[in-house]
Amino acid sequence: MLPQEDKEKVIRRYTNRYIEHGKCPKTLGWDKGKQDLRYHILFEKFDLENKSILDIGCGFGDANILLKNKFHDYEYTGIDIVPDLINEAKEEYSNQNNINFILEDFLAHDFGDKKFDIVVGSGIFNFKLTDKDNYSYIDSILEKAFNLSKEGVSFDFLSNKVDFEYELTFHSDPKIIIDKAYNLSNNLILNNNYMPFEFAITIFKDISFEKKDTIFTRYKNENDYYRFY
Repeated sequence: MLPQEDKEKVIRRYTNRYIEHGKCPKTLGWDKGKQDLRYHILFEKFDLENKSILDIGCGFGDANILLKNKFHDYEYTGIDIVPDLINEAKEEYSNQNNINFILEDFLAHDFGDKKFDIVVGSGIFNFKLTDKDNYSYIDSILEKAFNLSKEGVSFDFLSNKVDFEYELTFHSDPKIIIDKAYNLSNNLILNNNYMPFEFAITIFKDISFEKKDTIFTRYKNENDYYRFY
């Protein structure tokens, strides 16, 4: 789980921002209006109609702004450690039975037998930890999220392929992250074509293919591949 000192720092940081800004992207550290794009990237390779989604570090549950515009029927669960954010999210979506929130550390929470079609997280790896190695933390999140998912997972990262890094933020090496992803599946996408200083990794569970063509079944089901031949 997140070390106690780091957990307290995260809660304090977002609580102070909430006191200053209220329900606003600035509270979440997103001050350039690009969070919808980030969620679009995380969701774009999945058909989420009639599917369940777990959003780690969900903040105000703003993923639902995009989800409600694209899908008629879905089940959303958001989990976060910051009480003010979860309380605000619960109030915002109190009348929507398909949207639920959990106040707890993702790694500490017992989901029982519950599985989700996809698991995502945006911005959750950007905080430089003091009591734990960031890459070990990423490993723990990826492994648990992948095990909880039925179809796959998708996360975004700050990239270390930059000219500068902020003192308090963690910038991941895409080469290290993709190696970690390959430990889970060889059906995956590393996407660095939407922002220059960020990237996303999507890891699919279905690694099946037919020997006659060695094309992933998932790819064939989602793409009209053979019309080109």
